[in-house]
Amino acid sequence: GDGETITVAFGRFNPPTVGHGKLLAAAKKASVGGDLKIYPSRTQDPKKNPLDPDMKISFMKKMFPDYSENIVNDDEMKSIFNVLTTAGEEGYKNVNIIVGSDRQSEFENLATKYNGELYDFDQIRVISAGVRDSDAEGVEGMSASKMRKAVVDGDFDSFRKGTPKDLDDGDTQSLFDAVRTGMGVKKMNK
Repeated sequence: GDGETITVAFGRFNPPTVGHGKLLAAAKKASVGGDLKIYPSRTQDPKKNPLDPDMKISFMKKMFPDYSENIVNDDEMKSIFNVLTTAGEEGYKNVNIIVGSDRQSEFENLATKYNGELYDFDQIRVISAGVRDSDAEGVEGMSASKMRKAVVDGDFDSFRKGTPKDLDDGDTQSLFDAVRTGMGVKKMNK
């Protein structure tokens, strides 16, 4: 790339799913060989964000090894505004923000609203990954909310369907157990 444009993806990834692979692929495509950074959110709570950021990111790197260099673990990056402000400070002139389709207008409004105040970009493009945010309810295919439900139900087979084929069974079981622990769900006896 020209070194002037950065492509960013900001998401909860809690837990990471095959659906996120589509988001990352869309981000890579939009970056056309330029700088690409993936920022997992930093929130942790039992209901919707069971994995802590360090654990979540280590699983993401296993699940999406092609992107492991692009996944940023920085506890200052709490919101899209932190990400954009940092990109501006690093000298980028243009930014592409990749989001799930259901959040495109929300991000467009927020990102452009503060351009010229918090940061100053020549161009901000908010690009839909063509998939719903993986945490929206009723998302086609596999979503993080369905994955969390599978854990609550003790349904490992459904959970497995939401992970990349390349993730081995041991790592998948570790992810399942980590989500269960994070949600405070008691282990179910089969």
